[in-house]
This record gives sequence, structure tokens and C-alpha cells, in this order.
Amino acid sequence: MALTEAVWSAGGSSEDFEALFLAHWAEVYRLLYRMLGDEAEDAAQEVFLKLHTRPPRPGSNYRAWLYTVATREGLNRLRSRGRQSGLIGRVKVLLGTQSELSPESAVELHDEQREVRALLGRMRPLYAQLLLLRHEGFEYAELAEVLGVRKGSVGTLLARAEQQFAKLYSETGGTV
Repeated sequence: MALTEAVWSAGGSSEDFEALFLAHWAEVYRLLYRMLGDEAEDAAQEVFLKLHTRPPRPGSNYRAWLYTVATREGLNRLRSRGRQSGLIGRVKVLLGTQSELSPESAVELHDEQREVRALLGRMRPLYAQLLLLRHEGFEYAELAEVLGVRKGSVGTLLARAEQQFAKLYSETGGTV
């Protein structure tokens, strides 16, 4: 894939872009689906439009660039919704799948997911991005690269992000 990325960043062909699209679409869409739900496909298309019209510099980490653009796109869309609330202790469950749930539990989980998404939209963008990417499985070194911070700062930033999430959630009447 590195060769295709190098060719694309140098002004490559539509085949090069297609290869990048196919290689990264699923992970970008999955992240945005967790953030936005049904709005994810439109947001993912916007991310790849940005890749096509304004690709990163040659030699850039395309995955990091795509995740940065995707989380910013998702957070912008969440903020524009103007909703609030959330639940830090259950972020993994709430942003996960709904398989094997009763209809009542699925509805309740859907409502809580919507609340978590709205709360992420109210958070400091760096913190929301950090929580989302960590939930997506990024290691500290990858988080540092995507967010443009020192690796040694990631733990502190993650703790602050969790504190902000918990504070915002408690302000909405929830308990952590």
C-alpha cells in the first residue's frame, strides 16, 4: 500500500485513489458510525472527498491523516446537532453493537448511544478525538502521531478527557 500512497500523494491516478479508498473505507466508516450512527456514510464520503481534493503531504501516514480528518468531521457534525448528555463508564458498550439484545434493551441502548454522541460533541475536540481513537484501539504512539502531541502526554490527556466526559455527564443529571 505504501507505493500506492506515494503515487497518489504525488498526484496519482484514479486507480491509486480507488486503492486507498478500498483499503481504508471500512475503518473510517466504522469510526464515524460509532460517532454518528446513520449519518456515518455521508461523513465518510466527505472524508474521502477531502482526501481526493486535498491529499496529505507525500510521506504522511495516511491512516493517521484519515482518522484525524474523520474524527474532526464527526465531531463537527455532533456539535452541530446541539445535543447533550453521556455515560463514561459504559462508552465501549454504548458505542458498540446492539446484537443479541431484546427490543426494549436495544431501544434503551440506542437512546444512550445518542446521548453519548451528543456529549462527545460538547467536549473539547482534542479530548473527544482522544477518547474515540483510544476506543477504536489506537496505541499511545499512534494517538500521539494523530493528535500531534508527545507520546508521554497521551496518558495525562486521556485522564483529562475522561474527567471532562464524567463532569459533563454528571451535569446532565447522570451518574458515573
